[in-house]
Amino acid sequence: MVSEALWHVTSFYRFISIDEESLDALRLEIKEWCQSNGILGLVLVASEGINGTVGGGPAEITAFKHMVCQWTRTEDIRFKDSTSLKRPFRRMSVDKRTEIVTLKRPDLVPNETQNYHLSPTEWQEMLESEHPPLLIDTRNTYETLAGKFKGAIDPQIKHFSEWGAYLDKTEIPKDEPVMIYCTGGIRCEKAILEMHARGFDKVYQLRDGIIGYLAEFPDSKFEGECYVFDDRVALDQQLNPTTQFGTCPGCGLTASTTRTCEQCQREYWICDECKSTWNPVCSKACRDLWQRHTQKAQQPT
Repeated sequence: MVSEALWHVTSFYRFISIDEESLDALRLEIKEWCQSNGILGLVLVASEGINGTVGGGPAEITAFKHMVCQWTRTEDIRFKDSTSLKRPFRRMSVDKRTEIVTLKRPDLVPNETQNYHLSPTEWQEMLESEHPPLLIDTRNTYETLAGKFKGAIDPQIKHFSEWGAYLDKTEIPKDEPVMIYCTGGIRCEKAILEMHARGFDKVYQLRDGIIGYLAEFPDSKFEGECYVFDDRVALDQQLNPTTQFGTCPGCGLTASTTRTCEQCQREYWICDECKSTWNPVCSKACRDLWQRHTQKAQQPT
């Protein structure tokens, strides 16, 4: 069992053709290996490739990376690493999907001949140029609440599958240079293809995403923190788990305000939208108890 001080987290993806007939066997193999080696997290497999974020001990994560290269039959995988003093995942899940990032465009699959990536250093240089291009955040709005690049456009999308609809209505000139970014790089791999399909031909994407950028340029052009899809909620500028954000019990999204639970007296997080509608409790379990006790107290004796 991993001690609280030894959690290492890695995220990765690789677009590579996998036979549809072998996906179930691959899913089971990955899950069994992870469970046998104390790895927790989420891995997605599809005919277009593999994507995941997992946590475990340092030796186990090193072994896991080796296995990912075996499963994908390539050493060409970029792992984004961070650490955590708290358990980042509750279980190990390996799911088969039609896409490893849900754009609802399985026909759009990046290939190795397409290279529009900027390294964090190249990205920084472009941001610091005399006339930097337009900057667009491809993430969902609840992610941008934690932080985003200074001056970046937030498309106000709730799901990545809305990206194409946003492009259809935007008034950004199609011949204007544009920089796009996401958490770890995978969404941009498909977002850029959607842009090319609509005639945007000067698009640059941040390789390794915000996590890769912060590893090299903390406290620079990215403002705030980076939302992540695990129990850490977000990572600060040094890629440590946040102390500024939590998960709202009402909607399950990013929250930045704390309250004290009326039922168990523990501190919890609440988002601005749920402040006026969510009962003053930290969870659905406490809500049920609180409502039961409140109703009982209101009954005539």
